Amino acid sequence: MNSSENIKKQVLQQSLSLIVVIIAAIAIGLALLALDGYPPAGVLSAAYSSTFASNYRVANTAARMITIVLVALAAAIPFKAGIWNIGGDGQLTIGAFCSVWVGFTFTSLPPVLHITLAILAGMLGGALWAIIPAYLRLKFKANEIVVCIMMNYLALELTEYLISYPFHSPGSSNAETVLINKSAVLTQLVPLSNLNTGVFIAIAAFIIVYLLDRFSVWGYEWRVLGANEEFARYGGVKDNHMRGLAMALGGALAGLAGAILVLGVYHKFVANIGAGIGFTGVLIALIAANSPLLILVVSMIFSILESSSIGMESKMGVAVEFNDIIQSIIILMVITRSRFWSVISKLFTHRTHNGKLN
Repeated sequence: MNSSENIKKQVLQQSLSLIVVIIAAIAIGLALLALDGYPPAGVLSAAYSSTFASNYRVANTAARMITIVLVALAAAIPFKAGIWNIGGDGQLTIGAFCSVWVGFTFTSLPPVLHITLAILAGMLGGALWAIIPAYLRLKFKANEIVVCIMMNYLALELTEYLISYPFHSPGSSNAETVLINKSAVLTQLVPLSNLNTGVFIAIAAFIIVYLLDRFSVWGYEWRVLGANEEFARYGGVKDNHMRGLAMALGGALAGLAGAILVLGVYHKFVANIGAGIGFTGVLIALIAANSPLLILVVSMIFSILESSSIGMESKMGVAVEFNDIIQSIIILMVITRSRFWSVISKLFTHRTHNGKLN
């Protein structure tokens, strides 16, 4: 069996394992709701109708997945290189603002050029914001987790100031910018939904990241760095350079997520645009063991759960926090699943050796 087949087999096994874990988590959640008086059949019906009942709802779930996948990749690539990127919220926020600025500042550009510049501005903004904690970690041994969290708050406060004063939309009572020019707007794919042509940009970004991860020297060196730093140095890997590069790429991906949000959904910058998305990406990257293919699977499931929670609240009165409970159960089960299957395997082996099972 060649390496490609091994990878496919491993991804399939891990995907099936995750699906089993998620089904079990949902079953536990439904049992908890049943104890509280909510009929499981009604809850599942509400979840289905809010996610799959129409093209509009499917499109919104897909649009939500785009953002989550990009931010999860933004965390996973640095994680592979042995550096923690917890700054997805801030990088997405700065990237979104940079894209919006290009979107409303330039007024006479052709649509293709305008959108391209806005996307690149978002990616550059996210990358530069990510390089700051990377530089402090690699140059001064600062804790990148603490710095990333501080940078998240700084991005939030900085952009809130910018949209409240120098770039505030005249006549608006909300903290927001003016609308971007039509030449910078990503085309809507499904009427009234959030799904737009940014999905094709996201797909291209995912393919590039996957190819870098699996088949490039960069991907190999990131994996070696994350697995054994001393061995990587002995093998000639420039650890600081490669970790800085991983953080920059992660920031660019988060910035791209922000750019697609503002160019395709909001068409302006509003306060708290990226709040919480970065930490969701971190959780998904950890659950998926930093595998791009598994990130797709987990992101799809989390997107469905988020869409379902909206319908369950509006139709059944189930609090949206129920989604957080399900996600927490999934995380706990993923953390403990290796131990669980180890115990089951030992019990099975013991019974087989005793002749009780054939």
